[in-house]
Amino acid sequence: MGKIWAVCSGSGGVGKSTIALSLAAGAAKEGKRVVLLDASGISRSCDLMLGMESIVVFDMVDVVSRQADMEAAVYRVPGHEGLRFACASLQDSIPVAELASAMLALHSMCDILVIDLPTGQTDLGADLLREGDEHIVITRPDDASIRAAERIMMRCVGESVGTSLVINRISREHVKRGYQHSQDAVQMTLDRMAIGCIPEDAAIAAAQCRGIPAIECDGPARTALRDLLKSLLGSG
Repeated sequence: MGKIWAVCSGSGGVGKSTIALSLAAGAAKEGKRVVLLDASGISRSCDLMLGMESIVVFDMVDVVSRQADMEAAVYRVPGHEGLRFACASLQDSIPVAELASAMLALHSMCDILVIDLPTGQTDLGADLLREGDEHIVITRPDDASIRAAERIMMRCVGESVGTSLVINRISREHVKRGYQHSQDAVQMTLDRMAIGCIPEDAAIAAAQCRGIPAIECDGPARTALRDLLKSLLGSG
C-alpha cells in the first residue's frame, strides 16, 4: 500500500481543498498513481474544481452498502493521467473511520491516497494510518485560524504518523500592515516548522475557473505548491 496524505484544518476558508487537489494533481503528474478522496460530504468542492460535479454518481457509502462496486465509484479525472477521484459521501459528512473496508480498498489502488477531510476532523480509524503517512494541517496566518490549527494538531499528538504544517494565503502586504502574522510568528505559536508557505495569489482563482489546479496556475503560488509537493514526495 502507498502513502496517505490526510489534509485537514481547524477552520474553514483556509484553502484546504485547493491544496489537497494541488497535491493530488501534482503527484499524479510526477508519475504516481493517486486517488483523491473528498470526504467533506455536502461541503465538498473538489468535484467542482475538477469539473466533475455532473459525473460523480456513486460514493464510498454506496460501495460499503453494496449498491455499487469500487470501480464504479472511483472516477478517472479527465486531463490528469494517473489521477482518480472519489467521494466518501455525496450527502453527509460521514466519518472516514466508518468506511474502513472501502478505505483499505482505495489505499491498495494507489501510490498516494490524498484525503480532503472535513473541517475539524482528523480521525481515519485505527487500522488505516501507518508510519510514513502524514496529517497535513492547513492554516491561514490569522488568530482564529492559528488557534483552530493548534487544536487540530493537539489531536494528532502521540500518533505514529507525521503531522506537517502548511501556512496558506499569506500576504507580505498584510503582514507588513499587521493584518496577518509572519511565517516565523505562526511557527513559533504552533511550535512547528512549516513545510510550505503559500502566498495569496489571484492567479489561483483564475486557474480554477478554467478547471486548472492551483499547482498549475501562472502566479507565485505555483512555485510554493511545487516545493511543498517535493517536500512531501521526498519524505519517508
